[in-house]
Amino acid sequence: MSEYLMRTMEASELKDFYPRIERDFAAGEYPPMDVLYNHIQEGRQEGYVLYDGTGDLAYSFCAASPGRDYVLITLFAVFKEYRGQGIGSAFLNELHKIYINERAIIVEVEKPEEAQTTEEKNKRLRRIAFYEKEGYRLIKEVDYIIWDIPMHLMVWSLNICDAMLNKQIKQIMHQIYFGLLGDRFINKMQFRE
Repeated sequence: MSEYLMRTMEASELKDFYPRIERDFAAGEYPPMDVLYNHIQEGRQEGYVLYDGTGDLAYSFCAASPGRDYVLITLFAVFKEYRGQGIGSAFLNELHKIYINERAIIVEVEKPEEAQTTEEKNKRLRRIAFYEKEGYRLIKEVDYIIWDIPMHLMVWSLNICDAMLNKQIKQIMHQIYFGLLGDRFINKMQFRE
């Protein structure tokens, strides 16, 4: 098995990574390059790259709540040519080491029950199963929408129980996204009662 290493992505590298982001994510699921660049420069998001001796394999961007108690993985992708080889698991293992002292790492996953096709539903189910295999739990009592996309929230945590997280998740997500979106776009995040 190869040895994988994690490094922090510098803002200057974003120009080279951005075409990958455009290929890996649907339009509207990622910020414009200048916004993401500013987030990295200002410390509002951190970029990480998993690599081995031959090159880069995967990347993510993470945003933390004020006080850095909670971390949201805003983007996460394995390079297409390396998918299905355990790279995603290796990446999350390294990311967990970085954020081991935080209360939780949160991911957003599209709701399978909202998929338009069987193929899309199966893709979303596989994504949830992947995160569950890596120790993430679904937060079941939350009805959450961001950018008009219904999502499930999943969490990896050694330091907080589900009941406490369910009680605080709306405030946690608001704090994280307010730091990224500000007053102008915070309305793009909704919780239904």
